[in-house]
Amino acid sequence: MKDGVKDIGFSVPYDIAVARTLRQTSRQEREAALEQACYNTELIPQELVYVDLQTDSAVSALSASQVAAMIAGGSPEAATEMAPEGHGGMDALSSRFREVFGFPFVLPCTQGRAAERIWMKLNVREGTVVPGNMLFPSTRYHIESNRAKVVDVIADKAYDLFSDEPFKGNLDVRKLENVVKEQGAEKVSCIYVELCVNSCGGHPVSLANLRQVRSLADAHKIPLFLDACRILENSYFIQQREPGYHDRSIREIVHETCSLADGLTMSALKDFLVPIGGFIGTRDQKSYQKASFQQFLDGGQPPAVALASLALSLGEIFSSPTYVRSRVAQVDYLWQRLGETVPVLRPAAGHGVFIDAKSFLPEMPPEHHPAEALAAFIYAISGVRATKGPPLTQSQRQRGVDLVRLAVPARRYLQGHMDDAAQAVSYAFAHRREIRGLEQVEKPGRSKYDPPLFAPIER
Repeated sequence: MKDGVKDIGFSVPYDIAVARTLRQTSRQEREAALEQACYNTELIPQELVYVDLQTDSAVSALSASQVAAMIAGGSPEAATEMAPEGHGGMDALSSRFREVFGFPFVLPCTQGRAAERIWMKLNVREGTVVPGNMLFPSTRYHIESNRAKVVDVIADKAYDLFSDEPFKGNLDVRKLENVVKEQGAEKVSCIYVELCVNSCGGHPVSLANLRQVRSLADAHKIPLFLDACRILENSYFIQQREPGYHDRSIREIVHETCSLADGLTMSALKDFLVPIGGFIGTRDQKSYQKASFQQFLDGGQPPAVALASLALSLGEIFSSPTYVRSRVAQVDYLWQRLGETVPVLRPAAGHGVFIDAKSFLPEMPPEHHPAEALAAFIYAISGVRATKGPPLTQSQRQRGVDLVRLAVPARRYLQGHMDDAAQAVSYAFAHRREIRGLEQVEKPGRSKYDPPLFAPIER
């Protein structure tokens, strides 16, 4: 603007082209839905949820270009499973991926779990260990399914829920070195680093720490891999919190982060705003060829429309820094609304707000399932769906950690929705003595892998 007036900031870098009506339910309807779902908020039908903070995976709003690509149905050329290098959609996506992330070989997958399944088959040996930093449950599963052991070497600061330590996702390099010495380098299949560690509250890993891990890995000739599904958030926090990076772009930080790794697996369903898709990135051609053949055997090639959507998303996200900033700012807004009264984990994360259920309900014993009870109460009073946090590591369970997560889908909700969610959680905190504990119940014929069912404990 002219006349010495500063430019007015653009707080939201998109507008809303499509709207979906949200049903306004009554308290009676919500309590009936809770009873029908056996008080597990994950089982409540979508149409009975007002603001859905269950997950930010595969539920973010698509761009107009992505919707157009999906309607068009992608390229009519042959499927990617045979000679993927000759597929136009694969070639365009791979070229963009190499440009952004720096890995010369890329294999698009249907999702992150598919990428992990393939990558672990090739890189995790039976009888070995894989050190990591509170790895995501699916990552741990795929490592253990290859008869290897995950060793948690996250820094102890990750267990301090309320400190303002900026990089609680960091690995403890001394712990890591001890594992290598005790096991022997030949018994360490790889080192796996999750960016913005979900299990401890979405906290990032610093580049300084990653460089230390890289140096140790090089010294012992151990591969270093990334779980990069939240690399944008991690890069944003490096830009904001790590000395020397404030003037670096998100794209530059993403590239530098990847330069410290031998490979990565990634779900694109979080940071990259798609309903399907993931990646394997590697510097080793033989590993790429083996992964490509394993994918062919597994039948996990993404369709052409998914390739087009992923390519568009990568282009749109990195064409401007405003998306990542606005996405984290919305989560921070909800965190700020709650932080003065509610026991939320500190510092703020980039994809959700985490509540310490143990501090929220200090008089409720663990066997009464405080996190599930809190989530059920929040839904009953508001229609806002929160859920128990991600599965905990063994060390977290031993410490009695119990979290509720409010995961915020990208580009989906307005500030008013965040205000409503904050009001619901604040009301629950003010009336926490009204929250009844839950007991787990069993029903005949259910598998142990099915979501747990609960019933209120009578006072």
